[in-house]
Amino acid sequence: MEEPGPVSPAPSPSRRKRYIARIPPVALWLGGIGVAILLITLVTLLALRPVLFPRHPGGIPLSVTRIIPGLSPLPVPAAPVAEIGNTQVSLPVPISLEVGGRTFPVQSVRVEEGIWNVPESDTGVAFWAYGTVIHYVLGLEPTDENRALVDGLREGDEIGLRLSSGARLTFRVVQQKTVTPDDPSLFSQSRPGLTMVVLDEGEGRLAVEAGFQELIEPTPPAGSPTAGSGQPVQVGTARVTVAEGHAERGLPDLPAGTVAYFVEVTVENDGTVSLFPRDFVAELLDGDGNRYLPSPSLAGRGRYGSLPEEIPAGGTAEGTFAYVVPEAIAGPALTWVFSPQAASELRARFSLPYTPPPAGMAEAEVEVTQAFLGEGGQVLHVVARVRNRGTAVLRVTEREIALSSRAGPGELQVAAPPLPWEIGAGEEREVELQFARPRASSCVVTILGYVFEISGLPE
Repeated sequence: MEEPGPVSPAPSPSRRKRYIARIPPVALWLGGIGVAILLITLVTLLALRPVLFPRHPGGIPLSVTRIIPGLSPLPVPAAPVAEIGNTQVSLPVPISLEVGGRTFPVQSVRVEEGIWNVPESDTGVAFWAYGTVIHYVLGLEPTDENRALVDGLREGDEIGLRLSSGARLTFRVVQQKTVTPDDPSLFSQSRPGLTMVVLDEGEGRLAVEAGFQELIEPTPPAGSPTAGSGQPVQVGTARVTVAEGHAERGLPDLPAGTVAYFVEVTVENDGTVSLFPRDFVAELLDGDGNRYLPSPSLAGRGRYGSLPEEIPAGGTAEGTFAYVVPEAIAGPALTWVFSPQAASELRARFSLPYTPPPAGMAEAEVEVTQAFLGEGGQVLHVVARVRNRGTAVLRVTEREIALSSRAGPGELQVAAPPLPWEIGAGEEREVELQFARPRASSCVVTILGYVFEISGLPE
């Protein structure tokens, strides 16, 4: 058996100390400073994250949908709109129904899944299904008198419908029928015509269908006098003065080959009752007799902006009427025709110059990428991307931004980066807007004329 080899002695404590690295005090001090700087940097980045990195927010995500202006979840507007490109243009609305020797004032209402949202306070009126502008659909209250009226109509009987533009449409009864409340064919817009239905409860409703016969346009006499810029004209109780007419190109959503034409006006109410601009008729005529209706979405970009909802007796208001017209519109003078009410025969005519606007304009394009609730659900964050596709600098101020809901206008609390924004030609910028949370289930955000619906808000 082999002898065990010698055992090495354990290192003494003094020898083990030679393997312990010693860190100089200066290095410890510098390391502490480095850690402190790192912590301060992290805290600062976290605090500035909503501004520096808006595309990765926290909070309660919400649904964002770009909507057609005029078809928002807000109350029904006074006039429906159509789109030329992405720019809305007013359409005339029915204001009175003439049938069987009776005349009914017309109230516009929304119809959702067969339910007519009829105000209980409105009596003796006809209800127009908002948005039916090719084949008009109107409802009558379920009274014995109205049932007898509709039941007594026969093939060939005339029905008249007067529009807010002053035009009158005539229809001839084709057939009498019974319809169900949820019948989708009732609202088909495939052919011109009119359907009138008694809004009885139950599955069967008495109705008549009429075919389109004639359109009579209210054309002002060719020899009627015209006024120029700066000349006041009395039209009923309204005293109207046109400050100027001017054209601009390159505004958001204008289709190619078109420009915006703005008519800047002052309206004085010399009467004893209020005037309501929603009742005004304001058409623009070119040298070839073509007619153009005002565009509500563009009015806010004029010098004065939109007229107020009401002009009280003795009051004065400034406002803009805006139109989408071809750049090569027949000029060199345009005619602006104004009336305080559609049914009135009173008209004022103004002769305004047209000069094509100079080239080199900003052209905005806006996309809302996300929206969410933060700060405990009390702040609505809206993240958007703004592009300038024009050839001039795009300047965005608070005036071009708005939030509204059934609870009223919203309050803009923070804009990042701070307003105004200046975006060069061909450039793009990501921005964030913070609003006080509206007390409604949905709201509408408008940025540079682009409209977005935000839904999913807790009330």
